[in-house]
Amino acid sequence: MKEVRRIKFTGKNLNDVFALPCVSKIVKKKGQPRLVIDSDKIVNYPMLNIASVGDDLVEYDNGEWDIIKPSPQ
Repeated sequence: MKEVRRIKFTGKNLNDVFALPCVSKIVKKKGQPRLVIDSDKIVNYPMLNIASVGDDLVEYDNGEWDIIKPSPQ
């Protein structure tokens, strides 16, 4: 799989990320937005299908998506 694009979920770009084909809904937990990724589009479902603020959404050339969590500092 080849990476096509990478999008940082900032929490302020809700309209942009909601329009992505992988996002099925946006939920709010503890005051923070979370993205729920469609199980048919995610690479490693059901292990990880919720994106939090600060995560990267990665689209691959086969149409699948992945959520990359930031490395702990």
